Amino acid sequence: MVVEENQIKAIYSENLNDMEDEQIAKRVNLAPTNKNTLEMNRSIISKIQRVPHTFYSSDSIISEDQNELKNYPPEFLHDLTPSGMPPHALMLKKGVIAMLLRNLNPKQGLYNGTRLSITGLHENFISAKIVSECNRGDVVFLPRIELAPVT
Repeated sequence: MVVEENQIKAIYSENLNDMEDEQIAKRVNLAPTNKNTLEMNRSIISKIQRVPHTFYSSDSIISEDQNELKNYPPEFLHDLTPSGMPPHALMLKKGVIAMLLRNLNPKQGLYNGTRLSITGLHENFISAKIVSECNRGDVVFLPRIELAPVT
Protein backbone atom coordinates (compact mmCIF):
# COMPACT_ATOMS: atom_id res chain seq x y z
CA MET A 1 0.00 0.00 0.00
CA VAL A 2 1.43 3.41 -1.02
CA VAL A 3 0.25 5.26 2.10
CA GLU A 4 1.83 2.59 4.31
CA GLU A 5 5.17 2.84 2.46
CA ASN A 6 5.12 6.65 2.67
CA GLN A 7 4.38 6.46 6.38
CA ILE A 8 7.27 4.04 6.94
CA LYS A 9 9.66 6.34 5.03
CA ALA A 10 8.45 9.36 7.02
CA ILE A 11 8.95 7.57 10.34
CA TYR A 12 12.15 5.63 9.72
CA SER A 13 13.86 7.41 6.78
CA GLU A 14 15.03 5.84 3.56
CA ASN A 15 17.56 3.40 5.02
CA LEU A 16 16.31 1.65 8.10
CA ASN A 17 19.44 -0.55 8.16
CA ASP A 18 21.74 2.42 8.91
CA MET A 19 19.81 3.59 11.97
CA GLU A 20 21.06 2.95 15.51
CA ASP A 21 18.83 1.24 18.10
CA GLU A 22 18.37 4.54 19.93
CA GLN A 23 17.18 6.26 16.75
CA ILE A 24 14.72 3.49 15.95
CA ALA A 25 13.50 3.31 19.55
CA LYS A 26 12.42 6.97 19.43
CA ARG A 27 10.05 6.25 16.56
CA VAL A 28 6.67 4.54 16.67
CA ASN A 29 4.20 3.62 13.96
CA LEU A 30 0.53 4.06 14.76
CA ALA A 31 -2.29 2.51 12.81
CA PRO A 32 -6.06 2.48 13.27
CA THR A 33 -6.42 -1.31 13.39
CA ASN A 34 -4.41 -4.35 14.46
CA LYS A 35 -4.50 -5.55 10.85
CA ASN A 36 -2.88 -2.30 9.64
CA THR A 37 -0.27 -2.52 12.38
CA LEU A 38 0.62 -6.12 11.50
CA GLU A 39 0.91 -5.23 7.79
CA MET A 40 3.14 -2.26 8.56
CA ASN A 41 5.31 -4.32 10.92
CA ARG A 42 5.77 -7.00 8.23
CA SER A 43 6.78 -4.34 5.72
CA ILE A 44 9.28 -2.76 8.14
CA ILE A 45 10.82 -6.11 9.07
CA SER A 46 11.17 -7.06 5.40
CA LYS A 47 13.32 -3.95 4.86
CA ILE A 48 15.83 -4.94 7.55
CA GLN A 49 18.68 -6.88 5.97
CA ARG A 50 19.14 -9.57 8.60
CA VAL A 51 18.22 -13.23 8.88
CA PRO A 52 14.56 -13.71 9.90
CA HIS A 53 13.39 -16.16 12.54
CA THR A 54 9.74 -17.14 12.66
CA PHE A 55 8.10 -18.26 15.89
CA TYR A 56 4.84 -20.20 15.57
CA SER A 57 2.06 -20.35 18.12
CA SER A 58 0.43 -23.54 19.30
CA ASP A 59 -3.28 -22.72 19.13
CA SER A 60 -6.14 -24.59 20.79
CA ILE A 61 -9.36 -23.97 22.66
CA ILE A 62 -10.15 -25.11 26.17
CA SER A 63 -13.32 -27.17 26.24
CA GLU A 64 -14.50 -30.56 27.43
CA ASP A 65 -17.06 -30.70 24.61
CA GLN A 66 -15.54 -32.79 21.77
CA ASN A 67 -17.95 -31.27 19.21
CA GLU A 68 -16.76 -27.79 20.12
CA LEU A 69 -13.14 -28.90 19.68
CA LYS A 70 -13.98 -30.17 16.18
CA ASN A 71 -15.57 -26.81 15.28
CA TYR A 72 -12.32 -24.94 15.98
CA PRO A 73 -9.43 -26.82 14.36
CA PRO A 74 -5.91 -25.38 14.82
CA GLU A 75 -5.82 -24.28 11.16
CA PHE A 76 -8.84 -22.03 11.77
CA LEU A 77 -7.36 -20.66 15.01
CA HIS A 78 -4.05 -19.86 13.25
CA ASP A 79 -5.89 -17.32 11.06
CA LEU A 80 -7.21 -15.39 14.08
CA THR A 81 -5.27 -12.64 15.85
CA PRO A 82 -7.30 -11.49 18.85
CA SER A 83 -6.51 -8.05 20.29
CA GLY A 84 -3.40 -8.13 22.46
CA MET A 85 -2.13 -11.38 20.94
CA PRO A 86 0.75 -11.90 18.52
CA PRO A 87 0.05 -13.42 15.11
CA HIS A 88 0.35 -17.21 14.65
CA ALA A 89 3.58 -16.73 12.68
CA LEU A 90 5.66 -14.05 14.41
CA MET A 91 8.68 -13.12 12.29
CA LEU A 92 11.48 -11.25 14.04
CA LYS A 93 15.02 -10.21 13.18
CA LYS A 94 17.92 -9.09 15.34
CA GLY A 95 17.84 -5.33 15.74
CA VAL A 96 14.09 -4.84 15.38
CA ILE A 97 12.19 -3.01 18.09
CA ALA A 98 9.38 -5.01 19.68
CA MET A 99 6.79 -3.92 22.23
CA LEU A 100 5.57 -6.16 25.03
CA LEU A 101 1.82 -6.69 25.07
CA ARG A 102 1.72 -8.19 28.58
CA ASN A 103 3.13 -7.52 32.04
CA LEU A 104 5.83 -10.20 32.35
CA ASN A 105 8.00 -8.93 35.20
CA PRO A 106 7.39 -5.29 36.20
CA LYS A 107 10.31 -5.31 38.68
CA GLN A 108 12.64 -6.01 35.74
CA GLY A 109 10.91 -3.35 33.64
CA LEU A 110 9.02 -5.93 31.56
CA TYR A 111 5.49 -4.57 31.47
CA ASN A 112 2.85 -3.83 28.83
CA GLY A 113 4.31 -1.21 26.48
CA THR A 114 8.00 -1.84 27.21
CA ARG A 115 10.04 -1.47 24.03
CA LEU A 116 12.87 -3.91 23.39
CA SER A 117 15.66 -4.17 20.83
CA ILE A 118 15.94 -7.82 19.82
CA THR A 119 19.52 -9.07 20.33
CA GLY A 120 19.09 -12.83 19.92
CA LEU A 121 16.53 -15.27 18.55
CA HIS A 122 16.62 -18.79 19.94
CA GLU A 123 14.34 -21.80 19.72
CA ASN A 124 12.68 -21.31 23.11
CA PHE A 125 13.56 -17.76 24.10
CA ILE A 126 14.40 -14.29 22.82
CA SER A 127 17.16 -12.10 24.22
CA ALA A 128 16.65 -8.35 24.10
CA LYS A 129 17.84 -5.01 25.43
CA ILE A 130 15.31 -2.67 27.03
CA VAL A 131 15.15 0.63 25.11
CA SER A 132 12.24 2.18 27.06
CA GLU A 133 12.99 4.74 29.78
CA CYS A 134 12.56 2.36 32.71
CA ASN A 135 15.52 -0.07 33.00
CA ARG A 136 17.02 1.18 29.69
CA GLY A 137 20.00 -0.91 28.62
CA ASP A 138 19.15 -3.96 30.72
CA VAL A 139 19.49 -7.27 28.88
CA VAL A 140 16.50 -9.57 29.37
CA PHE A 141 15.46 -13.04 28.28
CA LEU A 142 11.90 -13.72 27.18
CA PRO A 143 10.84 -17.37 27.39
CA ARG A 144 8.10 -18.95 25.34
CA ILE A 145 4.95 -18.30 27.38
CA GLU A 146 1.36 -19.43 27.34
CA LEU A 147 -1.08 -16.69 26.41
CA ALA A 148 -4.85 -16.62 26.37
CA PRO A 149 -6.95 -13.76 24.97
CA VAL A 150 -9.06 -11.86 27.46
CA THR A 151 -12.75 -12.39 26.78
